[in-house]
Amino acid sequence: MHNGSFLGVQLLFLTLYFSVKQKRLVNIFTDYFGLGDLLFLLSITVYLPFLNYLFFYLFSLLAVILVSIGSKALRKNSNPKIPLAGEQAVMLLVLMLIDTLNNKINLTNDLWLTAYLM
Repeated sequence: MHNGSFLGVQLLFLTLYFSVKQKRLVNIFTDYFGLGDLLFLLSITVYLPFLNYLFFYLFSLLAVILVSIGSKALRKNSNPKIPLAGEQAVMLLVLMLIDTLNNKINLTNDLWLTAYLM
């Protein structure tokens, strides 16, 4: 429930930001945010507990931004769209493999993260 609320607030703020920027009501799903991005983020709201979701969401967005900046710097004629859901899915796959191979991390439980942070 917290994950869905967090995602809803993020989407609301994105809508407000782009609407104020363009001085009209903007549907972020037409130009800025793809349906695949939404479906991926909704699907992990069910899989990850809140702290894991929050950390994955924030760090994966930062990583996607860094990868996009790096790829745009290397290729001058690159596509301006960012494959957010695809890159986040690759990161989640890597985390799931680490989760499987490492007994200290459990993506479906926040206890490992709270123990690590404290």
